[in-house]
Amino acid sequence: MNTKDVLDAFEMLDTWEARYELIGDLSRELLPVAESEKTDANLVKGCNTQTWLTGNLTDDDPPLIEYRADAETPLVRGLVALLLVPFQRKSPEAVLETDPRPYIAGIGLAEHLSANRRAGMEHFIERVFQIAQHLRRQ
Repeated sequence: MNTKDVLDAFEMLDTWEARYELIGDLSRELLPVAESEKTDANLVKGCNTQTWLTGNLTDDDPPLIEYRADAETPLVRGLVALLLVPFQRKSPEAVLETDPRPYIAGIGLAEHLSANRRAGMEHFIERVFQIAQHLRRQ
């Protein structure tokens, strides 16, 4: 799914129960993190639920980032998948130019999360940018 697909789906789904079901479905689209990658270096600091995020460049021309993620709970895995939509399979430069705020506002996510989950979301997005910055230098 791309950001437009997600925004359209959230607009069509009139209850948060239905939206959470979609978020759960998105978790199945996550590229998996290998057990060997579930290290402190790939742990997203600031998340209450253990969440791992890593990324590699593809062989495409130009190279694109493929983010891989996992979390301890199904809900957080779904939220992670939802947050990765605007960034997945973009060049490091495009990721760094992406402002996720309109996307997050468009789906109304921030106001439906607890303060702890909102803080975790911000830490997760910060980690997305850190990975892009690192991969841009390669």
